[in-house]
Amino acid sequence: MNKIFLILFALLMMGSCGGDAPEADAAQGSLGGICYPNKTCDDGLECSEDGNICVKKDSNGDIDNPTDPANNDSDADSGDSENSSDNDSSDSVSDNDPAENEAGCGNGVKEAGEVCEKGEYVTCSEVNSEYSASNFATCNDYCNGWNTANCENSQEGAQPLASFPARTHELTYLYNGLTAFEEMANQEDELWKSALFNASVTMSGETYSIPNPLANVHWIAAYYDSDVLSFYQNSYACDDSMNCQYATPAVMFGAALSALKAGKELSIGISDENQVNMLIEDVMTNSEQDCVMLVGYGTLKVDSINISSGSAGNFKFTTSKIGLYLPAATPEGDVTNELENAGFTICK
Repeated sequence: MNKIFLILFALLMMGSCGGDAPEADAAQGSLGGICYPNKTCDDGLECSEDGNICVKKDSNGDIDNPTDPANNDSDADSGDSENSSDNDSSDSVSDNDPAENEAGCGNGVKEAGEVCEKGEYVTCSEVNSEYSASNFATCNDYCNGWNTANCENSQEGAQPLASFPARTHELTYLYNGLTAFEEMANQEDELWKSALFNASVTMSGETYSIPNPLANVHWIAAYYDSDVLSFYQNSYACDDSMNCQYATPAVMFGAALSALKAGKELSIGISDENQVNMLIEDVMTNSEQDCVMLVGYGTLKVDSINISSGSAGNFKFTTSKIGLYLPAATPEGDVTNELENAGFTICK
């Protein structure tokens, strides 16, 4: 069952990330392995047109097929355009430690084990046929996959109702634990006139503004414990005397603390493959109960993070454009069950 890292304001909900993508018998781009997404292979090899596998060329330039037929069949199957996007690392960011890739990544030469090289880009549809070809995917920081933050699903797939623009923000104070967070000792430094995340969303013939159009003060803060960092953009309608009323929708995300390493790019979504969860919560009609209205998808890069045991720290991050989807129609499909199993209520 998928896990969700988000933590409700009154209730802590946490989970764990999924593992790395399975490895094939032969490495991608090597002899007998599936071709890279741009139909190339390592030096001295060529991508066969019929099987999408890497083969040698003889002195005349003709294709010399691998000698192991069983391996050839296996790799040909794994190179299918529909399955390869699901099983290899071309459409995701690996959990591998950057040190495993940094030796050759960024030297301008695509080497064995690298899916791509820094600065390289391909149309989104080359990475995954479900994406539209109108945008480009770029090589990630570790050369082991593609950053698809700017990709959008084709007309046949799920379409975002709206999006948050890409931006960078620094939280200069992280509360150490939920209790300290609720005491809001650093509140004056966390009140903003402008919201960090804002969008206009049309649903069921109505337009919803994030944050609420009546809101004029936004509390942008986060806290951490031993497992999770939780971030909130809570909005309020306040008078001149700072008498305030809470105004939904609220934006919140949670990430596994172990994944928050400087320089690492994390995917935003709901499944086990995503290290960051972003939810937009509203209040159910004629009810005081919070409910999940939208789910965010994109990427979050950790620019810097400083957490000292037993004390508060700071966190600087950069998000890509984040698409906002109904829980029942996301790039991962219907994630309603995952959210409900994690203790959330879906807005009706």
